[in-house]
Amino acid sequence: MKSYFTENELKCPCCNLYNIEEDFLFKINLLRDHVGQPLKVNSACRCQKHNQEIGGKDTSDHLTGNGIDISCENSALRFKLIQEALKINFKRVGIAKTFIHLGDRLDNPQEVIWLY
Repeated sequence: MKSYFTENELKCPCCNLYNIEEDFLFKINLLRDHVGQPLKVNSACRCQKHNQEIGGKDTSDHLTGNGIDISCENSALRFKLIQEALKINFKRVGIAKTFIHLGDRLDNPQEVIWLY
């Protein structure tokens, strides 16, 4: 499958850490394919330092290469992202006004949707 995302988009902005899990990369590419339009990445890989600086949780999906925040500024895209993410079997979804978080870190609670 074609990769829609570059390493540069997915790496930690402060130290260039790139630890995306292969299964997770496959799932976000499948999501992009299903949504049928480009997706803007707000955040993916994070090192511990960067995660703390932006107020991320100590158990963040982003720390293990199993989390992504996708920019989402309208309700139609929000609906499509969530609908397709659930079909692809993402088990962790966070909904914010301007982004959707998708994660699949197995040592975090599963089958959850939260609001920011």
